[in-house]
Amino acid sequence: MMNEQGEQWLDEHFPIVESYADFSGKQREFVIELQPHPRGYFLRATEKRQSQEDDGYQFAAYSPTDPFYALGVLRDKIRRGLATRYLTSEQDNRQLSHDRLKGRIGYGGIVVDGEFISFDELGYLLQTYEGFQFSLSIVDLYDEA
Repeated sequence: MMNEQGEQWLDEHFPIVESYADFSGKQREFVIELQPHPRGYFLRATEKRQSQEDDGYQFAAYSPTDPFYALGVLRDKIRRGLATRYLTSEQDNRQLSHDRLKGRIGYGGIVVDGEFISFDELGYLLQTYEGFQFSLSIVDLYDEA
């Protein structure tokens, strides 16, 4: 368990605001918050949003002993996560850019490439792959590599 001095020291370093370029070169700004816990340090990066309706990206990392190790892991996850584009738009219809999809489950849909997609639209996206096989894995935000 951390003492008061250690908590104060960490409070001086967090939250952090950092910018990263996505797959298109667009700069995206994230607020990185530390959530100390008796079992370690949990960090979460949430993209700053233009409005409440925007979903944006979220990333997380954990370390049982060192918040700055978790910060390094988190920065790497952000860079890798922003580097890949999973969706393209052609004729006002979204399509998978390379037969893969990765995102976050939200209320009423999913968030991919920082954008909300309703479950209805996801179903429409998948219909173009009728007859193909798929693999689905659901992973905790902190466990994702």
